Amino acid sequence: QAKVAPEVAVRTSSSDPRTFAYQTFEENGLRVLAVTDPRASKAGFAVSVEAAPSQTQSGSLAHFCEHLLFLGTKKYPDEASYDNFMAQHDGTNNAFTDQERTVYYNEVGQAGFAEGMDRFAQFFVAPLFRQEMASRELNAVNSEHEKNKPDQGRRLWELMRRTAPADSVLGRFYTGTTESLHHGDASAMAALRAYHSSNYCAPRMNLVMVSNLTTSAQLALAHQTFGDVPRGSCGKTRDFGLDRPAFDTEHLGQLIRIGSTSTPSLWMIGLWRYKEAPMNYLQYVLGYAGPGSLKSQLRKKGLITGLNLQLEETSAATLVFITFDLTPVGEEDEGIRDIAGNTFAYLRLLAGDSRDHVQLVYESTRNMSLVDFEYAEVPDNAMDAVSDLAVAMSRFAPEDLLAAGSGVVDQVDPDLALKLLADLAKPGSASMAVAKPGYNASISSRFEPFYGIHFDQEKLPSSWTESCSSEVGEGLAVPPPLRFVPAALLVKGDSAGQRPRLLQNAGRPSQQDAGVELWWQGRGAFPLPKAQLSLKLSVPGEGSASEEAMRRLHVALASEALEETVEDKRNCGLDFQIKQVSDGYELVFVGYDEHLGKLLLDVVEGFLRPGFGSQELARGRRKAADELADATKMMPFQHASATLAAVTTDDVFGRSEVVAELRAVDEATLRRFIAESPSRGLRAQLFVLGNVDEAAAQGLAEAVAGLIRASPEGAESRTGRLLAADEGGEAECCWRLEVRMANPVRGDADHAIVNAYQYGVPDVPARVQLLLLGKMIANPIYDALRTKRQLGYVVFGSLAQHKSVIELRVLIQGSREDPDAMDSDIETALANFGDQLRSMPHEEFLNWKASLRSMLTRPDQNMAQEADRLWSQIANDGHCFDRRQAALNYLEELHSVEAVVNTFDGLLKSGRKVSVKLFGVGAQASLGPKAGVISLVGDAASEKQRLFGSENHTFYPTGEICGAVSEALV
Repeated sequence: QAKVAPEVAVRTSSSDPRTFAYQTFEENGLRVLAVTDPRASKAGFAVSVEAAPSQTQSGSLAHFCEHLLFLGTKKYPDEASYDNFMAQHDGTNNAFTDQERTVYYNEVGQAGFAEGMDRFAQFFVAPLFRQEMASRELNAVNSEHEKNKPDQGRRLWELMRRTAPADSVLGRFYTGTTESLHHGDASAMAALRAYHSSNYCAPRMNLVMVSNLTTSAQLALAHQTFGDVPRGSCGKTRDFGLDRPAFDTEHLGQLIRIGSTSTPSLWMIGLWRYKEAPMNYLQYVLGYAGPGSLKSQLRKKGLITGLNLQLEETSAATLVFITFDLTPVGEEDEGIRDIAGNTFAYLRLLAGDSRDHVQLVYESTRNMSLVDFEYAEVPDNAMDAVSDLAVAMSRFAPEDLLAAGSGVVDQVDPDLALKLLADLAKPGSASMAVAKPGYNASISSRFEPFYGIHFDQEKLPSSWTESCSSEVGEGLAVPPPLRFVPAALLVKGDSAGQRPRLLQNAGRPSQQDAGVELWWQGRGAFPLPKAQLSLKLSVPGEGSASEEAMRRLHVALASEALEETVEDKRNCGLDFQIKQVSDGYELVFVGYDEHLGKLLLDVVEGFLRPGFGSQELARGRRKAADELADATKMMPFQHASATLAAVTTDDVFGRSEVVAELRAVDEATLRRFIAESPSRGLRAQLFVLGNVDEAAAQGLAEAVAGLIRASPEGAESRTGRLLAADEGGEAECCWRLEVRMANPVRGDADHAIVNAYQYGVPDVPARVQLLLLGKMIANPIYDALRTKRQLGYVVFGSLAQHKSVIELRVLIQGSREDPDAMDSDIETALANFGDQLRSMPHEEFLNWKASLRSMLTRPDQNMAQEADRLWSQIANDGHCFDRRQAALNYLEELHSVEAVVNTFDGLLKSGRKVSVKLFGVGAQASLGPKAGVISLVGDAASEKQRLFGSENHTFYPTGEICGAVSEALV
């Protein structure tokens, strides 16, 4: 019988169907949270370890421990056994380390919950920490750090945190490198074991479980599996808030300058020496983007293209990061001073607001927080749910785990809010960092070794602080109280049933008005006063890089123009997104249904007829071009994957192609493109899910139809073609397509490869076989290429959908081998996997079947997942709403691994292989064409057009198959 302290009641909302139980085990001091979720088809479990580095320890030990902990235990010594068990039971696992904790989190099918918990607990009872694993896993730690180094945001974040005193937790480097961990030698392992014994004690651990079992059953399982975790003698978790201030006058008021190959940026950092600040109110007033806001005024001055706010809470302090994306005017010293001056003027304006007005604004944010808490939805999966709760257990009192984690405000304190703003409004209380091109690193005064950053650091010039203290901030205004806090929260029962219903085209079709194709679901699986509206506008066109560039500009300009108009709604539980797709645009609207219809109409009106001038066009063009041209915004393997899509699909284009077109677009051409889109034959599809009845949905569709004013014929959706690596002849293997390109991230030594083996358009049986294959292959590929070969931190083997085609993809990013060698390793790993597949025991095959069954029967976890699943079938005209049931039906008829073996062998023997090889610095001499394959070297745009224009090549069908008959190539 478990010995436990009295149970603590966790505050929940009345709409939350889950049950919570929080206890502390008296035997070892472990804190445990059990959650019964009646909708959970999978179980989740996590442990957060409150293990911040001490003053004498390298923060990288915490991360090194995270990696080695999973590689075998006394009870389960096989290093791969945990991953294999989880995969065979529809499970997965991960971990992360931040400045003050390490979190290990998992999910698994319900059938694997008990054994999964036992295996997981052993990592905290008796990990092996074998010396022979150290150097191998150290390569993974080092590769993880190397992938972070080019990212400008990460570089600025690290530099600004390290202006804190050397003994502060904020200034620690905690990722780890080969050098910081002494190459994994005996001294490093001794330090690791000492770190583990002084931090990994049960009283410093928080265990979370989520499943459909009762809380009492889960707590019994927790005692059975985690009862042996030693209490140890770690002592209390260190509270860094009791140290000297994280920043003081000596460490604040700094100006840092670095070079940039990314978007020119200005970062400002301030802090509050409070663990609990009025975060809702402060985030609202500092991040406000409506009329009179800091963001609005700086844009009008032509100084910035974007502004973002980030609040980072630690036990030492709450850090306030305000980041600005700069225009050419803004990146000059005068522009930076102007931005800083206006920022401090805005802070003084907020700090000087009347107490009564602050009370009103604060109370409105409190009311909104209570509505959000009452109707909060669960995360997308059990992994996210347990990791979030594990972090909350290390930060908040047990009764406040959900409320505090959701940002609930119970009491308003305008005096504290005004005091904090007044502290922040002093120019000497902040530091700044500027990253822009043209910085001469050769004459820099400082060097950060872990990220290889040359920089200068000095106290802010007195002329800057004086101008920041006196700037008036013309046009700035205090944000108003929230205006759209929902009050009509009655949940309706109107529903179309098991699948969406296609209603007749709404609107009144005439010569000017074609109407809207309306799909209505109404109430789905989640009885909430919310809805999601999805709208697709398909526009006929030729499918060119020029069209994509103009659509990108259209989206950027419309989104910016709408920002002030919809800001007040966005702060009240509503949001929207506009994105360009290959055949037009998609607009998605989410939130409380009371004001969602008005948001839809405001956005559609503003999108179709955006107001912009030459200044807005220049700013939008720069922002859109910068986002594409900035190679550091994607990792090398992501560049390789994007190139794969661009080279093999006729309506996807490379970054350089689109950037060139963006810079060439003139205002007259863009205005004509936007104005003429409806008249070219626009097709509109609207899907309504949630708390909207049929009549209201009809009304929305009619209103949208009136705004669109499309032609009566509408437009057919244009679906791009996917090139088949097949000449269509009799030969078994016809040709291979290979792209050889340089890593576009300047100075990055990492290579990347993506190999795609095309299956084609699968029918239902083939899709099930491929889904099984995807589950089976992930761990063997990872184990062979990452764990054993240590080719890089990023290694994946998976099945991916590319248009209507399924591909087996293997990707690697790392610096140990060049892509040609990686390619050979991939082929070897696939061959070895084939041998394992052919000799798979029947019992193991049944485990994989059960794992896939668990995946296919998993219900949607929230309204967004339900909407995305149904909308994908509407937007692509597939209408395969019963696809999962059809797959389950076939799965029950599949009795041996033979069909999966045949499918895998067919993938490899067909010869339909496309490979993208990206060469890092130091290996780019190998970029030339390779014998035996069709090689596209460098920017492959012209070669791509040649391939798509060739009569010798074939293309896959564009439609999805709902039945059991495959389609041939066309």
